[in-house]
Order: sequence, then structure tokens, then C-alpha cells
Amino acid sequence: MNTMQATRDETGATNTDPGAVLHWLSRAVGDFRAAPITALFYGFGFFVVSWLVIGFLWLTGLEWMIFPAVAGALLVGPLLAVGLYRESRRVAGHGGAGVASPGQIALVGAILMVLLLAWFRAATILYALLFGLKPFPGLQDLLFQLFRTTEGISLLVVGSAVGGLFAACCFAVSIYSIPMLVDRKVDAFTAMGMSFAKAARYPRLTIAWGAVVTILAVFGFATLMFGMIVIFPILGFATWHGYASMFGTPD
Repeated sequence: MNTMQATRDETGATNTDPGAVLHWLSRAVGDFRAAPITALFYGFGFFVVSWLVIGFLWLTGLEWMIFPAVAGALLVGPLLAVGLYRESRRVAGHGGAGVASPGQIALVGAILMVLLLAWFRAATILYALLFGLKPFPGLQDLLFQLFRTTEGISLLVVGSAVGGLFAACCFAVSIYSIPMLVDRKVDAFTAMGMSFAKAARYPRLTIAWGAVVTILAVFGFATLMFGMIVIFPILGFATWHGYASMFGTPD
């Protein structure tokens, strides 16, 4: 397998410039058009699973976990898009729809879930430190407390900072590692290390892609998850093209 050198695409940006994300999205739209049934299957699946999780948390009195769970969906998103990476590879003519290292993908998934659970625990501790051991007030009262009280504003600031650290770590180790494990026979820690190294080497590109993912995801969540039916597969396809741009794919 070859490693691609920095080249210019039709957007005029090299594959390590922030503008390269526009090329990834453009290729993703092309994949969506080439495989609409697969794309919509994954998008609708994400929509259904998201609402099942939200409904479960609501019915079990764990409404306070809805916001961390929504944020956590972004952290484990690359893991949920494995089938979309396979489809992008097939559409591009880089082989069949197999997975090179399925067991290692499961290991990365376990690591991401541990990080996600750690984020849930951190969110619980922050809430308890600032609001005490009082029962959860409900979503409506919580929104009032977050934006109208000193404790709530402190929770927003500190929680965003702590959550940002978790998100940055998960994003850096998963942005390229999971597509790599679909594509190559390597171990999970090697793939995660290579992903982190590439993300750290090109921070402007990493930040640009993270911003695009966040903006599109926020829009999708704001539409009561309906937007994610299209946005999720687009982001999945684009993630594959980002990996292919940075590491190359089999000839």
C-alpha cells in the first residue's frame, strides 16, 4: 500500500490543507448518489437507534444523561460507520466490501466505549459538585439552571472544557484508525497511534474536519434527528475519503 504525498484536488487545496475537507464532502456526496440504499439504511438506522436510546433514558428517569449521550454519539460515530467505509471503498474500485481487521475494530470500539463511560462519570461528578446530591430537576428546570444560575454557567464552562478533552482524544484516535482497520491488517493500537500522529501533525486540517462534523451533527440533532438520516452517511463516506487522502488505499 502506498502513502500519498500532498497533492492538489479540484478545490485547489492540498490533501493536508483545511480546504481538503470540501473535497472529502464532495466525494461523499458522490458515494451517496452511487449507493443511496446503503446510505439511507445506515442513516435511518442511526435515527432509530438514537431515538431508542433517548426514549430509554427518558422512561428510566435518566434524562440528565441525554445531553452527554448525544455528545457521545459523535465520539463513537466512526465506529458505527464501518459499513459506509466498506461501501466507499467498493464504489472507488479499491476492492470488495470485506473488513481487514474486524477483531481490532471491536477492540477500538471497546476503548471508545470506556472513554465514553468515563465522560458520563465525569459529567455526573461535575453535576454533583456544583448542584449537590439533589434529584435531577427535569429538562425544563435544568435549562433554567444552566443559563440563569452561577452554578449552571460554571457547569457549562467546566463541562464544555472537560468534554472537549474527551472529544479531542476520541476524535484524534478514531478519525483515521477505524477506516484503516477496515482497509489494512494492522493492530488496533498501531492504527490509533497512526491516527493520533496524523491528527497532531496537521492540526488545522483536524480542527477543520472536527468543526464540520460538529456543525453538521448539531444541525442533524436540531431537526429531531431527521437530518441525520442524510448527514450520518455523508459524514461516514467523507471520513473514508479523509483516510484515503492521508494514508492512501490499495491499488
